[in-house]
Amino acid sequence: MRTDTDYKESKSTEDEFAILKALLDAPDDFVSGSLLAAQLGVSRPAIHGKLEKLREQGFALEAVRNRGYRLSQEPEVLHPALLRYYMQDAEAELDLLYFPVIDSTNSEAERQISYGRNSPFAIASSCQTKGRGRLGRDWYSASADNLYLTVLFEPNIAPQQLQHFTLWAGITICRALQSFTPKAKLQIKWPNDLHCDGRKFAGMLTEAKMDSDSLRSIVFGIGINLNSNPCKFPKELRKVATSLYAIHGHELPINKVAARVLQAINQAYQACIHNKTTETLADAWAPLSSLSGKPVTALQAGTVISGIASGIDASGALLLAQPDGSTIPVRAGDVTLKK
Repeated sequence: MRTDTDYKESKSTEDEFAILKALLDAPDDFVSGSLLAAQLGVSRPAIHGKLEKLREQGFALEAVRNRGYRLSQEPEVLHPALLRYYMQDAEAELDLLYFPVIDSTNSEAERQISYGRNSPFAIASSCQTKGRGRLGRDWYSASADNLYLTVLFEPNIAPQQLQHFTLWAGITICRALQSFTPKAKLQIKWPNDLHCDGRKFAGMLTEAKMDSDSLRSIVFGIGINLNSNPCKFPKELRKVATSLYAIHGHELPINKVAARVLQAINQAYQACIHNKTTETLADAWAPLSSLSGKPVTALQAGTVISGIASGIDASGALLLAQPDGSTIPVRAGDVTLKK
């Protein structure tokens, strides 16, 4: 049962979506106000009123007499209608819910499944008040310029089939984001962070629920510093964190990026479920690793291990080369570059 303290989902109306779809489908052309009125079955003054509401939400619209309207700029924050529009081409059948503010997108995904929502579905938000990362750490999530996304799947299969899901998701997401920042080399820091030039711009968190022999649900969350200015990050993060805006030099289309990331997550999941990867995990990981060839220290089950990072093996373990020529696999734990 929901309570008054629940966070509120923001939805777009069908009329709002229809108008935006018509404008977005004709990016270089004007769309007649009469045509929009006929499509929606409303008057021209009603169309004018609906367009004014879109302007209030951050859309820039050109209006030319006898030609109609043209969309010249999208809002710089997440918008439910734009998310819905860009998800049409994402080849991922995900029910998408948008919350302007949430405690944690992973937590909301867990609540939604307890309310009986069918999976798979995704949660998107512009602000998390209790964002969390790996090992119980907090994730700075106050900026609406960034992306906070979670996808929940209910595979009900043997856990082994998804044991590499987080690593594959990192690979597909890194590749997807690289298309938006072609001049910068995006990399993955084992096991679940995305880096550029040694600074973190995204983190992933996978949480699962299992029965004795079945993986009931898997919750995959990601926070991406997208269009935020690192100079405005908390002081303790400025030297270690960055954003795609700082990397690229320009703001990125947040709704389009969100749809592409969700597509990448679904792509990784489907590949793992159906065992249809066209390359080995180690081969796919190698060109994206931010640690390869570097001296690192790993803390695994209370034991400190040092060595030269030399890729991952078929199980996804990080391999640390030793002076005697042997390698030690690190299967879980914290890894840091040696100073």
